[in-house]
Amino acid sequence: MMHNSLLILDRLEAANNEPYNRLRRDPHRHAIKLERSVTKLLDVNYLEGQWSVVLDGKLEGMEETAIDLKDYMQRIGVDIASNASNFFILREDSAVAAGSFCRDVKENAIILSASDISGLWASIVYLEKEISSLGSLALPIGRIERTPSWKKQISQAPYGANYLVPNLDDTYLSDDAFRLLVHYGINGMIIYGDWLLYVNNARYFELNHPHYDRNIAILKTAAKRAKKFGISLYFVAVSPKLAGNHPIFSRIPSMKGAKISPGLKETTKEIYNLCSSDHDSLNFHGETMAGLFREVPDLGGLILIIGGESYYHCFMRPDMMHIDANLKTNCMRCQTKTPEEAVNALLAATATAVHKEKPEASVMAWPYSAFIWSSDPAQVELLESLPKDVALLSTIEKDELYWKNGYKKRIWDYSIDFVGPAGNLLKQAEVVQKRGIPLYIKTETAIGLECIHIPYMPALHKLGYKWEQVSLMKADGVVQSWMFFGMWGSRAEELGWWKNWKPDLAIDEILNIMANRDFGEDALSYIRAWSYMSEAASHFPYIPIYFTGPEFIGPAHPLVFDEEFEQKPYFEARLYYLQENEETFSTAVNEVKHSLALTKLPYSHMNSSMIADKGKDLVQLVISEYELACDYAKAAFKEIQTLTYPMELRSRNFAREEHVIIEFVYRSLLTTLHTYKFLLAKEQSDRELMMEIARLELANTERALALIAEAPWLDLNRRTDGDFPSSKVMMQVKINSLNKELAAR
Repeated sequence: MMHNSLLILDRLEAANNEPYNRLRRDPHRHAIKLERSVTKLLDVNYLEGQWSVVLDGKLEGMEETAIDLKDYMQRIGVDIASNASNFFILREDSAVAAGSFCRDVKENAIILSASDISGLWASIVYLEKEISSLGSLALPIGRIERTPSWKKQISQAPYGANYLVPNLDDTYLSDDAFRLLVHYGINGMIIYGDWLLYVNNARYFELNHPHYDRNIAILKTAAKRAKKFGISLYFVAVSPKLAGNHPIFSRIPSMKGAKISPGLKETTKEIYNLCSSDHDSLNFHGETMAGLFREVPDLGGLILIIGGESYYHCFMRPDMMHIDANLKTNCMRCQTKTPEEAVNALLAATATAVHKEKPEASVMAWPYSAFIWSSDPAQVELLESLPKDVALLSTIEKDELYWKNGYKKRIWDYSIDFVGPAGNLLKQAEVVQKRGIPLYIKTETAIGLECIHIPYMPALHKLGYKWEQVSLMKADGVVQSWMFFGMWGSRAEELGWWKNWKPDLAIDEILNIMANRDFGEDALSYIRAWSYMSEAASHFPYIPIYFTGPEFIGPAHPLVFDEEFEQKPYFEARLYYLQENEETFSTAVNEVKHSLALTKLPYSHMNSSMIADKGKDLVQLVISEYELACDYAKAAFKEIQTLTYPMELRSRNFAREEHVIIEFVYRSLLTTLHTYKFLLAKEQSDRELMMEIARLELANTERALALIAEAPWLDLNRRTDGDFPSSKVMMQVKINSLNKELAAR
């Protein structure tokens, strides 16, 4: 992941302001005019006559809620007028619990009450969901009170909007991003990057950032803008990695911590993190983070990844070449401590300083990939002495060994296949809940690492069951996505709202509501298609290599007849997540390209990601699983292929988008199956089979190219988490290459 926005400003500005991306962020883009219709409700206000929106309170952001409510009501056909005799009253009421709301529907007034702006937005979203689900200009008369199942729901930024510090002004992150998030029940958004951008310290002046004043002002303004929509910003802070001869190390040698493993480029430069046992280093961490919350009091909190990346300590990524195998770091000071002691000291220094400035700020410790330094998969020893003012954030599924038919799948990262909960999470939850420490759950609402090339996987039953597991954890909050595609505003992401605000509804009930609302008489066909897609997702054999192979490139992935194929430059990209290995503010990630294509079977990765049962062949298992996934995806495609599109534009757009994504997933899986079969045939020198597969894949790619032309949002080059070639161009190059190969043989 790119650690700051400084290297890609032009791309981020273009993405945020691209017309289609802006259109996607309109939360009412699919609202249609409704009519009064008979409902099963006994006592109903049918929203007839003229209505006005009245504010009763002084909460910051109330004007925005009024504008939003008027917009929705006008689009569905309610007559909004300033001199009306019927009223929507948005009321500030200190008696209502934070984040919750009360609604009182009377004959001529609908009163929405909350003690904070987050609760007021929640009341509006709940009202919109209820009306759209009924499909009628109707609300039941009477009073209801609602509170969410978990207090915080934190998301990635919407599609095309920036989340990378420090450039969070409206050029790169416009207010429509916050407005979309709140309509999906989200009240927190991740921002990410180097915390050196926010250093202005007289004692540690060598680390001061020259644009501190600008950076902190932008952050302060962004947090205030988000607050109007009931959104808090949560900073995933990335620690400094500095050259060994950095001036701060020359003046205060004790601050130099572990030498870090080398990065992308061959270089003699050595880089180090700040020592996690040194007094000055801990003081510097604390003063910097305290300064953030002092200057930007509207920040919601910190997310500190203390496992394998981001919030560095001397046990995280040390270069262990020529170091005793019994040691866990090359830092001489930290060698006298256990990793748990050092990590908890760093967390304590950070949290204590932050909470002096803002006691209610959430400081979350996330042991993502802590197996690097912890001998316990659940990090129980760490958690038993975790500072009590630090919350635990942990994943619903990661690091599980998932037993499947004929093999075991290592869930080494986020998965759409395994819904959780992972065994390590259950152990962790038991420890922190006994200690009274808040628990946050990290999940993915729309994808898994098996399918990060698309905005959402239309496997809604599978995703729904995952939300069921999240709900059962009774967490204080949810981090519902990492920063891959961007929050898209899909039904997959809407599932999180339903499970938070209507937890008693079963997933099948929720899917019925959404399908009937969006597809009317065709609802059952879409539900069946989602079910087939959920079965397809259950047959992803392993979590593939990041951003590589047919699982990521999809139908653009080439069939490579020769190792050094002449089209190789068309299938190369800059991979921003590799900046994790580089010196802070290094430009290396923009200077090195990586091949996205598989030219041979990835045995090493398969062997590390799967364990075949005795007598089973790993490659055949992969192929047979992808065959099943293709069969189910094809069934989903066939289910909706012949459905006619509704005449009404909103319904037609809904249907067309779902058709495109379902077919594109099917064709991506078909390419994946063809690629693995082709590479095995290539390994076995079976030229006849290679040519047969090439003919099948040519037809598949030609159809996929038509889908990309119709839905350019599927093109990889629109993503901002890497610098990827155009899927459209890659497909055309692939088609030309296949035609050439087939003509020559």
